[in-house]
Amino acid sequence: MAQENLSEVLFKPQFNYPETSCVVNGHSGDAGAAVGELMDNDNTPGWYRLLRRAQWAWQGADPILVESTLAKIAISTQQRSNDALLDTVSDYKPGNWVYEWMQPAAKLHHEAKAALEQEDFTAARKAFYLASQYYAISGYPHLKGDELAVQAQALANVCYREAGKLLKCPLKVIEVPFQGKTIQCYLHLAQIEEVSPVVVVCGSVDVMQLEYYTLFEKHLEPAGMAMLTVDIPGGGYASHYRLDQDSTKVMQAVVQHLKKVPWIDHDRVALLGGRLGANLVTRLAYLEPFSIKAAVSLGGAVDQVFIDEKRFRLLPQMLLDAIASRMEIRSDDKAVMYQFCKIYSLSMQGLLGRSKTKVPILSIGHKQDVICPESDIRKVANGSFSGETIIIDKPPIFTSYYRALDQAAEWLKLHLMK
Repeated sequence: MAQENLSEVLFKPQFNYPETSCVVNGHSGDAGAAVGELMDNDNTPGWYRLLRRAQWAWQGADPILVESTLAKIAISTQQRSNDALLDTVSDYKPGNWVYEWMQPAAKLHHEAKAALEQEDFTAARKAFYLASQYYAISGYPHLKGDELAVQAQALANVCYREAGKLLKCPLKVIEVPFQGKTIQCYLHLAQIEEVSPVVVVCGSVDVMQLEYYTLFEKHLEPAGMAMLTVDIPGGGYASHYRLDQDSTKVMQAVVQHLKKVPWIDHDRVALLGGRLGANLVTRLAYLEPFSIKAAVSLGGAVDQVFIDEKRFRLLPQMLLDAIASRMEIRSDDKAVMYQFCKIYSLSMQGLLGRSKTKVPILSIGHKQDVICPESDIRKVANGSFSGETIIIDKPPIFTSYYRALDQAAEWLKLHLMK
């Protein structure tokens, strides 16, 4: 009997799947809740999820297909867990977020396998990669207990690895031992003729590590730098570790393990983090000053959002759920959750504003960002003896943000290619 298609095995008809917006807090968020301005500029009334159109386009998604898929979700007449939120259609059926994003992903997955059989490796690589990105969007924002999303994530990783096999420098999967288990990281090499400096990338709580390939392809690889991606604790391949104050230990284990990886220059290691990933990166710059050459913080969730309860309450429910999911707590009560999250303030930890690291830090952000206001952008840079800032204050925010990545790549090159 022919082997069943993986997507057919994973998505056999079932019912009573928990709807994403109810996974962590038991009910969908308040559609009318106030939300602060974010650097990502992706707040959309009537949606539970932040619609990261610009980011998805940056990752390679077709903007026309994105709008078409969002329209199918929006016009659905199926039952929703919250009638005020368009992307809360329950169960795996038309109109459901996972279902609708699975359609283009599965189509590209099929095209990739067909191209591979025809030995059209370029077409296969492109299709596998795009399938991985649509599968990742399907599972977004990647909450524990979201069964449909977990299945989509599995397919995303399958396709990403298949695409990686077809790269000029094939993708390498690095297994980092930590506390009796392993964390799988993706390593992209700029070349295979000689060892490369490497940038360790850790992102936000609502992304998968396979969503950073464009950063490598457009910014790091041209500068001759390798990229190793790490899932933030509580998600992806680090889901068996709870996000907590000491989650930097995961990143420390990765940095220490790099000394055993033969393809990279162990003496030229840099860090790049976004949002809570930037919190871990900044903290690690203090804890590992002799192992790290430089660090970049992108809109780092490092201080004010964790010490100012009014600011914390402006976070979108989806982000609160993503944080709570990785901390293995509930998000029903924002006041209680705020108390749990205070531990992430790097000033309360005795770092920012109280000591300095010799590791050069580049701090990038939007001055009105609720998660990382201008005071935090400057505070991160001032925490280094060689700190610098890039403050975005003009629209379009997202375009300026990715233009800043060009500057970040040049800055990293300056510190790693000496």
